[in-house]
Amino acid sequence: MRPQQLALRSVNQYRTRDVLAYLGLRYYFANHCATRDRWAHDVASHLLMTRTRSGYFKSLHFKDIRESGLVDHREVFIPGPNESFAETALLAECSKHHVFHPLPCVFSYRLAKENSVSGVYMPYFSGLQERHQKIADACKERSGSVVLYTDIKRFYPNIPAAKAMTAWEQACVQAQLDSHHRDLGVKLLSDYFETAKTSKHCKGLLTGPMFSHLIANLVLRGVDEKMSALFPGCYFRYVDDIVLVGDPSEIFKGRQQLSAYLEEIELALHDRGQGKDFEVPAEEWMKGAHDFDGTVSNGWKLFSRDLKQFLISQPTERHLLARMLSAEGFRIPLPDYLVATREASYLERIQDLSFRYPWFRGRLRRTTSMRLLLFAKLLRSHYFEQVLRLLDSGRGTEGYIRKRTIPKIRYFSGRLLFLGSTESLAQLAPRLREYPELTVLAEIMEAVARRDVSRLLPLGGNLVQSAAQALRQSDEAVECSLPSWDAASRQGLAILRANGIEADGPVDDELNRFALWRENGGDLMESEDPFIKELACLHGTTSLPRHSTIFETAFDRSEELAFDVINQLRDSDYA
Repeated sequence: MRPQQLALRSVNQYRTRDVLAYLGLRYYFANHCATRDRWAHDVASHLLMTRTRSGYFKSLHFKDIRESGLVDHREVFIPGPNESFAETALLAECSKHHVFHPLPCVFSYRLAKENSVSGVYMPYFSGLQERHQKIADACKERSGSVVLYTDIKRFYPNIPAAKAMTAWEQACVQAQLDSHHRDLGVKLLSDYFETAKTSKHCKGLLTGPMFSHLIANLVLRGVDEKMSALFPGCYFRYVDDIVLVGDPSEIFKGRQQLSAYLEEIELALHDRGQGKDFEVPAEEWMKGAHDFDGTVSNGWKLFSRDLKQFLISQPTERHLLARMLSAEGFRIPLPDYLVATREASYLERIQDLSFRYPWFRGRLRRTTSMRLLLFAKLLRSHYFEQVLRLLDSGRGTEGYIRKRTIPKIRYFSGRLLFLGSTESLAQLAPRLREYPELTVLAEIMEAVARRDVSRLLPLGGNLVQSAAQALRQSDEAVECSLPSWDAASRQGLAILRANGIEADGPVDDELNRFALWRENGGDLMESEDPFIKELACLHGTTSLPRHSTIFETAFDRSEELAFDVINQLRDSDYA
């Protein structure tokens, strides 16, 4: 029995955000009844509304490294699988009402279309592409103008609880949302507010849950309306990143007005001179007008498409492809779609496509293990050349030129983590360190090249997972030696272990005990931590952990291929 739409949405959305959330959902959906949309609307929502204690896992994601060398972490609160599923149902209902959709000037966290299974929200990159094109159009229409980039300071954590609740309730009135869904949103926000009291840096709205993105857009809706009226066709927002286009005097006044509007809702812009607030002449900006047109990413898109198509259409050839790629030093994850493709409906669909479209039969025949291997080699060579060129040309740049260069280096380097040879990664890592913005990518690359995660573990769980996905493609030992174990290091260690990677370290905390699952892990089902308790109960009393198998197998043929370093290091992933 195939999972229905809401289950696919929740799995695809959280897989790119946090592996513990994904792991929990996979265990939740091991009960086939739970993969039904009705379960999300009725059972999961009822369990959420009647719970007396919320359970969010405080995941420590990398934020910054201070001059002293200490690491700052962003607190990302991960909901348990039942809440995630109920949340998906709520957001699906919200998508039916216009008021919950952001204004045309907002390009982030736009609710997915009704028939989408790729996630709760539309793909982030399509929003970036569209915003970039709109900025280009504004620059063409206004000669002599400038482009201002500015940024809201600690956006989500600084949204006060009262502002968040008011924004939700007002939107519910406008949409005439039924009381069940309205109360579900109130319950989620109330639980966020209680959890926020345990954080030193959060005023109410948690970073992590998908519902928070909807609320953040609602809180800023009034600001978006006012600013788009002041700058028609020249105001653009992507999460907390705001762009204005106009002549210098307009921009100066516009930034002041934007700052005033934000202060009314207790938010603020970053100070000037911090690298997040600068102006670029439109003529100079237009040199990068085609940076997001897709030409750079076409090769990777085609490779990913062909790879998934091969794994679905020829699942029994997966092991052969894995051996071929491994022999050439590639570390590309290959999820097993065998179980997901056994349904008769899928076979009927393939037969139907082959009958109606001759080109489909040709595509299936052309996609072979050898062709994929040659394609990977071509991308490896091209990406390595491109990143070396960018590292040379970008040295010493600043302002907009640097803002254009860094994402391109990150793009090619991130994919080389899966494509590059061990020697090339070892060569690139010190070059990346020349750019402070790329320090964490250098750490990931060096950890994979040396198979030593000692320096990486304290940085944050999201970065460890980025490396873990690549590390787990080999059975070679991983070095792990730390003088002390803080919370971030322990989380990172647990993520390695959940991925099936053996690493030395403590086993005295519940997350690591869950990752190792020794002695049936039955005592974890009585944990005082609601998140751990829920995951342990869903895992069940097996003698061995099931985590590694989950990561190796696809939930459904509609599950997207996930490349963790690409998802975790992209800009504006969390506000």
